[in-house]
Amino acid sequence: MKKMIGVICLLALMPQAHAGELSNTAEFRLRYQVDQDSDGKSDVKPSSTNAWAHRFKLGSTFRSGEKLTAQLTLLHNATWGHTGLYQPTTGTSTGDSNLGTMDGTRNGENMVLVNEAYGSWMVSNEWLIRFGRGALHMADGRVISPNDWQPTPYAFEGVLVTWDKEFARFNGYGVKFAELNSAGGSSASDPEINSYGLSVDWKSLPEFIKMANLHLIQVNVDKDSTATAGTGLSTTGIPKESRLRYGFVVSGDAMNIDYRLTYAGHTGEFKDLKVDRTGSMIDAELGYRMAEWMNSRISFLYHMDSGDSNSNDKKSETYEPYFYDRHENAGWMDIFMWGNLTYMQLRYTMDIMDDLNFAAQYLIFTQTKKEGAISTDNNGSSFGGAGDTTKDNLGSELDLAVSKKYEGGFMITARAGMFSPGDEFKAADKTDTYTQFFLEGKMNF
Repeated sequence: MKKMIGVICLLALMPQAHAGELSNTAEFRLRYQVDQDSDGKSDVKPSSTNAWAHRFKLGSTFRSGEKLTAQLTLLHNATWGHTGLYQPTTGTSTGDSNLGTMDGTRNGENMVLVNEAYGSWMVSNEWLIRFGRGALHMADGRVISPNDWQPTPYAFEGVLVTWDKEFARFNGYGVKFAELNSAGGSSASDPEINSYGLSVDWKSLPEFIKMANLHLIQVNVDKDSTATAGTGLSTTGIPKESRLRYGFVVSGDAMNIDYRLTYAGHTGEFKDLKVDRTGSMIDAELGYRMAEWMNSRISFLYHMDSGDSNSNDKKSETYEPYFYDRHENAGWMDIFMWGNLTYMQLRYTMDIMDDLNFAAQYLIFTQTKKEGAISTDNNGSSFGGAGDTTKDNLGSELDLAVSKKYEGGFMITARAGMFSPGDEFKAADKTDTYTQFFLEGKMNF
């Protein structure tokens, strides 16, 4: 009897085993891109570059009952052809035998990144709390989105609280962006960059409204020890700043017509430097769908975000975009970003077959303020800077894309794009058409 009691006590003291559930998702994508005359220069021999890149994305979801969930997302990104392994021109060649040694010591692309790591607690049917590092998506993604087209999607460290009611869903979050230099000269003993936001999505809507979102975001930045004022708007280091972001999205459809209106703005200042910072953006789209004719859709989009015409005063009026979906906005060639940018877009899509889609779009770009700077994306470095301050025509872009879906979650996308530089770049002899060819294969598991 004593032995039995001892065994029972021992079992009571042993760690308890919790029954859990694990599910995995994965994505592998391979991309090939060719850029012809990406600098726009009218050379006798046009420049041409090509690159291969892949990404493996693994998502693991851990569940313990109905209330507790944890998410882990791992990434491996690589551009084919690692630098630093074989450099015969500099006399530092490691030899052919080392070209296949992907040990991470010479190239960080050999490493695996932790993109997301967070836990979720469903407190009740109405309340959910998420904490850790994870992606955020707000409304239509034109203010905050995961931005998954990029090799590494956006992720934020903090707490997200969701209150889900019958008439609306409320999402409030607190995020810590950075810990700053706490040496002498800082505006706080523990300088940080923090953000707090509230996003409201209404549910009780008329049939012709599918989305109605309102958001408010506060960003607080403490001054670091190196912040000093310069001429006009220029500064060094990180000044003390308070900024409020706000906006709304309304979208829906009626009959064969669909529409969307997105507005966003921000206001604030560099407090110690007395520099005001304001900006606004409007992005509107109107579409018409012809379901009976290969599910065709034609749409017109107008975008305008504010610019600044005077960099020598103490007021910045250029719209500074947040963590928006960059690739799906301002052209698929990824030349320009939002900020002192105005453009119009005409797009047409159709389903040639159930698993074959065709899309074409044409865009015309201008600067909102011709005296302001040009904001460029990944493929637009040659068209950045101030440009010609007497011109505002940035150019036009034509994109053609075809996507084919296969059984098992495999899809291939082929795209061709042509960008014709505008008057803004003539003085710099950037008048040749920039041509881009893109091919992507994606597998989802």
